[in-house]
Amino acid sequence: MLKLKEYRQLNNYSQRDMAKLLKITQASYWRWENGETIPNASQILTLCKIFEITPNDLFGIKGVHRVAFEKTR
Repeated sequence: MLKLKEYRQLNNYSQRDMAKLLKITQASYWRWENGETIPNASQILTLCKIFEITPNDLFGIKGVHRVAFEKTR
């Protein structure tokens, strides 16, 4: 789940402030924060810029996850 509320509050933004920064309605932002809908990829990157965090931070992913791929011939 996205950690929108946590980062919004850490940065002293209201839901209205966030909606204005993202050029969406406050209701849309509320739905993101409450898990009813999720932002698209572009909006996720904008959120990360606003909060100065990585997408992993926003999604609460800890550590680095690497996937090894085998070469196919």
